[in-house]
Amino acid sequence: PETEDVHARYHSASQFLRLLHDTPTKYLGIFDANTPQESKAAALKMHLMLQSKYTALVAGDGACAGCGEKSVLRSVATLTETLMRPIFRAKAKRLNEKADELEKSGLSLLKKLKQEDEASYNIFKRTVLHVLMGFGGENAEDTENNISAGFGGSDEELVDAIVQVLRQDAHNHTQLQTIEGFTPNGMAAMAMAAHTGCNTVYGSTPPNNPHPYPWMNSLFQDGATIGWLIGESFIKDHARHSVLPERFADLLLNGPEEPLTEDDYFTFTHFSDLHMTDDEIMELPKVWVVGGDGGMGDIGFQNVSKAVLQNRPNVKMLMLDTQVYSNTGGQNSDSSPMPGGFDMNQAGAATEGKLTEKKSVAEALLGGHGSPYVAQVSMANTGTLYKAILDGLCYRGTAFFQVFTTCQPEHGVPDYAAQMQAQRIRDSRGMPEFIFDPQLGETYQEALSIKGNPSHKSDWYIKKAPVTKTPYAYTVAHWAFTEARFRLHHKVVKEDAVKNLIRLEDKLQLVTMDDVVHRRYLNKAHRSYIPDWGVYAVDYAEDGSPVYHILSRQMVIFCVERRKAWRILQSRAGIVNEDYLAQKELLARLDSGELTVEEALRGQSDGQPAAEKERTAQPA
Repeated sequence: PETEDVHARYHSASQFLRLLHDTPTKYLGIFDANTPQESKAAALKMHLMLQSKYTALVAGDGACAGCGEKSVLRSVATLTETLMRPIFRAKAKRLNEKADELEKSGLSLLKKLKQEDEASYNIFKRTVLHVLMGFGGENAEDTENNISAGFGGSDEELVDAIVQVLRQDAHNHTQLQTIEGFTPNGMAAMAMAAHTGCNTVYGSTPPNNPHPYPWMNSLFQDGATIGWLIGESFIKDHARHSVLPERFADLLLNGPEEPLTEDDYFTFTHFSDLHMTDDEIMELPKVWVVGGDGGMGDIGFQNVSKAVLQNRPNVKMLMLDTQVYSNTGGQNSDSSPMPGGFDMNQAGAATEGKLTEKKSVAEALLGGHGSPYVAQVSMANTGTLYKAILDGLCYRGTAFFQVFTTCQPEHGVPDYAAQMQAQRIRDSRGMPEFIFDPQLGETYQEALSIKGNPSHKSDWYIKKAPVTKTPYAYTVAHWAFTEARFRLHHKVVKEDAVKNLIRLEDKLQLVTMDDVVHRRYLNKAHRSYIPDWGVYAVDYAEDGSPVYHILSRQMVIFCVERRKAWRILQSRAGIVNEDYLAQKELLARLDSGELTVEEALRGQSDGQPAAEKERTAQPA
């Protein structure tokens, strides 16, 4: 029970943690806390050794025990803080140094500019008065009238204005206190726009809100467009309060490379990210759009598509993919796996579940959406996840992350299993890992990597059973056996019960996704016919003993659908899948009458799929 003593112990422990300093650099290995983006993926976990990054989230939450979303959401916050805080500190130091130089020599340099190039001086003066000192009008004439009527100051006031803005910006980046009770650490490095869902329910319910940065939840579907608009406001503020004052300081300290013109005045007074350098963009506060597969993949997909297409430099998106509407009871989303039949899903005499193929938002964004950075990653490999997040943050464009996250009650998995299930769905091709970095080239083969998946050139990962080390193909059915939500689609039986059934690996060689689309799998006379509960798969217990499962027709189709999606992803990455080529050869022989289905299935008796036998039996 949550007694006063429990709360007292919790608060005491929290306060003690805040007294600790960051772990000394010598204990962080090859992780570089000042430039984390340059660290190797395997070292990035060390950022969690920096106590100061724990305040990236400042409160607990009411999430379900073991929730897969929590670690991912915290990773986004801590990594953004880890990346941006050293950048902010370095910037503040630079701005203060330039302010010092201006105080020493700014006035004399401005007088020198006036003597040597009065036209440039006049444009510089008008620009500073317009941008920094509030004399800008609706047009050039209005601005001149404002200056004539309102400014009677000297050059010294112009220099002082630049100095004061530089110092204020430096203060904002390092000394501003954003959270009461916490040490001043500078302005927020990010904002978050949330689609209504689990992340808003457990992440923002009073009295605790863990987000120590601007956070907004509007509606279920419009987080992406809200985030885009927040990003635009950040760009505007960054230009006026930070970039331009430093540009003006540089013009004085270094002198203009060329005489200033009216075009320069127009650019300065209409400044946007178009004119910013890569370094200035890096210093720009980031906006994270966060939501679930319902909010971002279903009703909010149009908003996500629109926002991604803009490719704004500081907008990053995170889709927490639980594959169901988690906080409303587990209804199907478009991201739900094909079998369906989960709680609050259709399943019964008329239908076995969901026949619609799984929608992958990340895969959809690989084409026809401009040049975003896209990654489908998870806690299955934290190094890859952390590296992808940092690379996306550093990319001068929109980044989109689709991350598998367990929902313990809806998936029917233990509280400790979030990372384990992320590994299983990745390894089974249920939700493969990939990274699309448009900076690497203008072909899929250059920009897309699927190397984070085991056996990435084959249909299935060949796994070894515990103890006995028996090799077997790890299909999506094997992943499904580990989650209670798929319980309507498989049954554990004795070995004797499968003697007259077809082994899953053999049946899959005879079926293509086109057979599913044309419903040929229901035709008993066709090679692709899938008998309901007439196919079995072998899994292995922890002691290495075989466990036999008979499968619903829908589960077999699910394997076909996920294999097809994986093959398309392989082809985009330039991978030649020999298993697919062998299957095509086998099906050609079957469809021509050269080979019968019975002959093709004969490989079942020795445990090797017929298509594999065909391929391995051929001379090299």
